[in-house]
Formats: sequence, structure tokens, C-alpha cells
Amino acid sequence: MIYDEMFFEEINTVLNATIEGVLLIDNGFIANVNDPFIKSLGYKSKDDLIGNLATGCLMPSSAEKYIEFNKTKFQEVILLSKDGELIPAIIKITDITLKSKLFKMVSVLDLTELKEKETLLLKQSRMAAMGEMISMIAHQWRQPLAAISSATASMKLKIAMNKADLKLFDKKIDEVGTYLQYMSKTIDDFRDFFKNDKRKCHFYLNELVDLSIKMILPALQTHGIDVTIQKKELSKIFLYENELVQVILNILNNAKDALVDNKISKPYIDIQFEEKEQCQIVTISDNAGGIPDHIINHIFEPYFSTKENKNGTGLGLYMCKIIIEKHCNGQILVNNTQEGCCFTIILNN
Repeated sequence: MIYDEMFFEEINTVLNATIEGVLLIDNGFIANVNDPFIKSLGYKSKDDLIGNLATGCLMPSSAEKYIEFNKTKFQEVILLSKDGELIPAIIKITDITLKSKLFKMVSVLDLTELKEKETLLLKQSRMAAMGEMISMIAHQWRQPLAAISSATASMKLKIAMNKADLKLFDKKIDEVGTYLQYMSKTIDDFRDFFKNDKRKCHFYLNELVDLSIKMILPALQTHGIDVTIQKKELSKIFLYENELVQVILNILNNAKDALVDNKISKPYIDIQFEEKEQCQIVTISDNAGGIPDHIINHIFEPYFSTKENKNGTGLGLYMCKIIIEKHCNGQILVNNTQEGCCFTIILNN
């Protein structure tokens, strides 16, 4: 049914005064739209939209996604502009009666700017994580580089003293080769993390955690932190591997810092796995004393940091939450235990 302009005359002024786009839908067809919605999709007038199916420009995702704000849930959708551009948005649908006629009123908020800022924050967080990775590589290379330097200096001294010993040289060259293989293996362990790869892949969660531990292990050993990992067979999951490594490393680094700062005498990190029909769960707990009650509910907020004196950005755990909840369709939770705190990551299959 096509409605004339007089039918919506009383409500048009109100609709056009809103920031968000608004559609009135009658049995799946667009009956009216406001100016902000027309502008966001690049149309010239509402006549280009009225009478068309709402799903022609308002496309729900294959899996329903929701954003919660101020305890209200909004559904995530994709808008299709006049030029075929896909625009991320959230909607809220309510019933409205006009002149005894029931309509669905859809409020639409364009998320393009918000998504761009989220992407920028993710890159910023990843760059900070890369800085930590480089520091870890330097830490792991320090000992083999010193050994290589010592071996070459020893051979050079023997040559200078005309006391070259081929057997000794052969042994030293083998040692140098061993150290170089170790350094090459270190690069292999870190290489995938530096790839800007956003493709999903199949992998075992416990193997990914093992790799994360291996990357940070020298730093943990330096501070005498004991790590226990439950041995458990798991089925493969299909997610963003690199982003999940970033989450695990962030939690491990936070645990390490808390254990060191609190001068725990016998520090440990314990990692457990659980697999259910619909999800896999990994828990990472420590004995660092826990997170103060007055801030534990804020640690996933952006720019909230407990490391003011250590140049904390306040983005680490916030980006962990974004990665797990939005990119991996899961949940990340935290709670205090008797000895410390426990992070729980739930990954839906």
C-alpha cells in the first residue's frame, strides 16, 4: 500500500529531527522514511525507497548479532546504499500506531565511524603487542648472541696467536650453528603473529595456548613463574588464530606483571581446558592476589588501566573483549579466586 504524504504529516517533523535513520514498515514494505536515512544511503528522495521491500536495503546478518548499550540490546545489520556500499549499523524495532494503523518503526544508527575507530584501536593494541613480541625476541636472542660472540672471539684469538686448532674450530662452528638454529626457530615461533592475517582457520586451542606460552616463557622463567597446562584432547575450532594468540598473550603478560609487582614468593599460572557440545573453554588463573573489588567490573573498559606508572594504554583487555565477543562470537569473563584472579574465555563452536 502506498501512503500519501498527508498520512504521515504529523510525524514527519519528528522523524526528520532525529539523528538516526527511521523507517516505517507495513507488512515488510517501506511505508515512510526520514531524511537522515535517505542521506545515509545516498538516495535523493524518499520516493526511491517507499514501496520497496525493507530487506532490499536493510539486511540482517546470517547469524544474529547484538550490541548491548545501557542494558538495552540492539541488533547488528548491514545497510545497502544506493551505490551498493555495505554499511554497518544497529537497529531497534518498535510497534507504532498511526491513525489506527499498526506499523513497525525501525530506528537505524550508522556504525561506520564507530567501526573505523574500533579498527584503529585494534591496530593500536596490536602494535603495542608487537612491541612486546620484539622485546621477547631480543630477550631470547641475548644468550645465543653472547655465546656466538664468545665462540668467534675465541677462534679469532687462537688465529692471532698462531694456535689454530681445527678440532676446536669445528666444535665452535657446530656450536654457532646450533645457536643460529635456535634463533631461527624463535623467529618461526613469532613469525605468524606478525602477519596481518584476518582469515579464519582450523586449529587446536591447546596447541595455540602452548605456542603462546612458548613465546613468553623466557620472561616467565626470568621471574621464576611456574606454568602448568592441563593436557587434554580437544577438537579443532575455526576462528581467527592470530587474534586469539594476542588475547592469550595479553592475559599472560598481565598475570606476569601482577605476580612480579606483588612479589609473590611462589608465583604460578594455571591453564585449564574444557570442551562442551557447543563451545570450548580455557581458564587462566594465577596466585597474584586478585583484582581489587572496586575496579574488577571496569577492567574491560577502554582506556582503563591499572598500570599508570608503567605506561599502560588501557586498551589491552578492552581489545581482548572486542576480539573474543565480536570476532570470535564468544565471551571473556573474570573473577577473583582465593589466591588470585581467573580469566575465562568461552569460544563457541
